[in-house]
Amino acid sequence: MTTAKKRPAGLLPRMAVSNIRKNTTTYLPYIGVSTFAMFTYFVFDLILKNDIMYTLPKGGYTLMLVTIGFWLLGIIMVPFLYYTNSFLIKRRKKELGLYSMLGLEKKHIGIMMFWESVIVYICVMAAAIVLGLVFSRLIFLLLLNLAKMQVNVTFSVSPAAITQTLLFYAFITALNLTVNLIQVGKANPVELMSDSRKGEKEPRHILLWSIIGACALAAGYSLAISSKLAVQVFTDFFLAVFLVVLGTYFLFTSGSIAVLRFLKKRKKFYYRPEHFVTVSGMLYRMKKNAASLSNICVFSTMVIITAVCTVVVYLDMDTIVSSNFRRVFEITCFGNADTDSPALLQDVAALAEENHVTLEEEFLFDSIEVRTLKDENSFLFWDGSSNMFTDMEILLLMTQDEYELMSGTSVSLAPDEVLVYSSGPDFAEDTILFQTLEYRVKEEIYECGISRKTPNSAFANSYVVIFSDPGEVSKVCQTFQVDSTQSHTYFYGFHPQGDEADIDAFSAALSQRVSTAPGFAGYSDHRGEMADQRSMYGGLLFIGIFFCIIFLICLLIIMYYKQLTEGFEDQKNFEVMQQVGMSDTEIKRTIRTQISMVFGLPLAGAFLHTAVGMRMVYMLLGAIGFFESALLMGCTVAGCLVFALVYSFSYKRTSMAYYRIVRQMN
Repeated sequence: MTTAKKRPAGLLPRMAVSNIRKNTTTYLPYIGVSTFAMFTYFVFDLILKNDIMYTLPKGGYTLMLVTIGFWLLGIIMVPFLYYTNSFLIKRRKKELGLYSMLGLEKKHIGIMMFWESVIVYICVMAAAIVLGLVFSRLIFLLLLNLAKMQVNVTFSVSPAAITQTLLFYAFITALNLTVNLIQVGKANPVELMSDSRKGEKEPRHILLWSIIGACALAAGYSLAISSKLAVQVFTDFFLAVFLVVLGTYFLFTSGSIAVLRFLKKRKKFYYRPEHFVTVSGMLYRMKKNAASLSNICVFSTMVIITAVCTVVVYLDMDTIVSSNFRRVFEITCFGNADTDSPALLQDVAALAEENHVTLEEEFLFDSIEVRTLKDENSFLFWDGSSNMFTDMEILLLMTQDEYELMSGTSVSLAPDEVLVYSSGPDFAEDTILFQTLEYRVKEEIYECGISRKTPNSAFANSYVVIFSDPGEVSKVCQTFQVDSTQSHTYFYGFHPQGDEADIDAFSAALSQRVSTAPGFAGYSDHRGEMADQRSMYGGLLFIGIFFCIIFLICLLIIMYYKQLTEGFEDQKNFEVMQQVGMSDTEIKRTIRTQISMVFGLPLAGAFLHTAVGMRMVYMLLGAIGFFESALLMGCTVAGCLVFALVYSFSYKRTSMAYYRIVRQMN
């Protein structure tokens, strides 16, 4: 009795090893994706726990973004590894049911599953930590390079990162094991034997859920299309994503079944050989696999959008950074219109020559700044009580002589005429009103060196208005209670070129010189701020690259498991079709058509989501200064084409596993 009780326990670890070895087609992908997930998690944790990240200059934004990415990674990995585990346990249930029928008790099956989990845990963590230790420094250098930070730094390995990774995957393993034990414990041997072929239950109230799904998708699309670059754009983005994901899930799980049921009821269409098999086959697949297809659609969309955003930010990073500043060095003076600008320019040129620095793209202008409220074509007095960022509009008033000096173009205006430039959406009006003063817009300008035009911005915009003479400017200033003789703003900016040490010396000397200039208001050396922004966008690139790879791996593993599941199920279906008289060639052609259509639906859905979502993505990228719509459109088209090739290749490779399993019955 005692020997008999101990004997199974001694065999269980060996049985666990044997089970994993016999089920390599299902275990290896799970071990592989778990290894990649924990490798990525470990590398992120190593970077965050490296002391050098807290001392590197310009590393604050990068550290913040990597921290956000680390937590997002953890949030994504828990449900995804749980999801892949559900495929694994579903495939194992028949085997576990057989063990139970042969006399192995539930507690022994549980112990065997525990040892299987321990073995998988050891394999995954050993591989993930070894890969992390080997490649972490290379990935860290990639991060520093993308963030434009110094790369000659020492990378140390933190034991705390190893411990946290071990604990994190231990939690995931324990969660999956607990769920597996509950499922196996509640089922009897007969249920376990048949459960591996049991698909997901068909949803109830299909028509209702289809309508809800269509409404959710329409609401998400509407929000994405109508969104503007305003303060609430990020809130709108997350709401739109939630609605689209919800709508996709409901439409794949309920809407697709509703459509197929409708086709089935059309007898003239349905009772044709080519339609009968295809519709009935797809209806069978949709009932059981719609959840997987919705996940494939969502992950495909995430891959495309993440990849496109990463590429466009990389290609346009210099423009994004430079566009946030009119010039690298800026000097601003307040006062009357008689500021001695020639003397200031001569002093700056002399200091540049002394320090061996060349001044490029010099830009200067003189204007009067007025803060107003805008109502269509009217600018009204702003008392400072409303929201500055969404309600206030800035007017820059100048004469045609000042504009000609700034732009180098000749202008001829009548007293009642003006030129208008809007940094945001086009002004697009024939007349312009300042309180009660009305002027005719002779021409709207679409390019101006004062500010970059961002036509989709809903934040506070600036309007440059050019008048015929100082008298007209003075009249407008009086309506807004501004003293035109004392409210001029004089701006002078340029890009310095030379050795970094010479530019530093020039900047120090220039700061001291301009501080004594009449009406001095400020001197800005934006090199530090530009370095901060490059660091931040470099961190975004790093996060984008990793998450694009992660989403792609998630997509591939779902496709692979789906093909495996269908392959084992269709072994019996092949036999039934042959028994009713269909040839092997007809059966294979029918199933190939069904699978192609089933896998084509998520791809079509992903392209549709991407096409609609790019409108909102453009708004989000506008928040960091990206407004190259042509570049975004080109990258989106290219991204969709490349992804279609990757998707097709992945489908063909994973479908080979399906056909290999199905042919085993012959």
